[in-house]
Amino acid sequence: MNRPNILLIGANSMLGKAVMAEPRDGLALTAISHHELPEADFSSYDAVINMAYDPRYMRTAYDSALDFDRSVAERAVGSGAHFVMMSTRRVYGPTSGAAIRENDPTKPMDNYGANKLRTEDEVRRLLGNRCTILRVANVFGYEPGRHTFFGIALETLRRNGRVILDSNPFVEKDFLPLSECAASIISVLRKKPSGIFNLGYGTATPIGRIAMWLIEGYSEGELLITSAEERDAFLLDSSKLRAVADLPKRTGTVRDHCIEIGKRLRDA
Repeated sequence: MNRPNILLIGANSMLGKAVMAEPRDGLALTAISHHELPEADFSSYDAVINMAYDPRYMRTAYDSALDFDRSVAERAVGSGAHFVMMSTRRVYGPTSGAAIRENDPTKPMDNYGANKLRTEDEVRRLLGNRCTILRVANVFGYEPGRHTFFGIALETLRRNGRVILDSNPFVEKDFLPLSECAASIISVLRKKPSGIFNLGYGTATPIGRIAMWLIEGYSEGELLITSAEERDAFLLDSSKLRAVADLPKRTGTVRDHCIEIGKRLRDA
């Protein structure tokens, strides 16, 4: 029996590199950059996953010309390939405190969430049940300089010896370690479940603890809190995905991952 053949678009992305680094027995994977997409023959693959995007898509109102996922889905229509789309928990908007399920209301608060929700609709319209849409929690890894919570925290810790929080440190968010996200994606590519699924860690962590664990790993630094505003707390319910895909066991706690990232920053 032939091994499932997967095409990954976005070979240079943080998550793309992490997926390529994961063990994938029984899964053949080809990774390309978005520049190589025009030459790719989708009919050669069982599934296609996209991790490339136009940065403008995250900031501006929806523009189909900037919607890379839709472009990939359009290419997949006549090929028979299953499409795995990376979406975001930001399609949900404000939450009540309970773990978010896939059938909960979608009320995005920003252009990125609104755009991904629009793209989800476009992808399902094009491919029907031949797609998997993953609404992912806050994925984190070693990412100094990236415009993310971890990226900014690591950069300010390295440059200024401090992590700055502009919201209440007790706000809890669902942080998913990069390696565990990548391993989960490998499982999804094997199973190719149809529909929309949350992908989170299963527990939420106060952002103040995240900051202090990074400082602990770095062995020095301070935490500066500039606002007590409570906003954007969330936790994803991933039970629907766990029921259809063999998601990996945890490789460590969020604290373990944060301390290791802080150590890596110190040794860089």
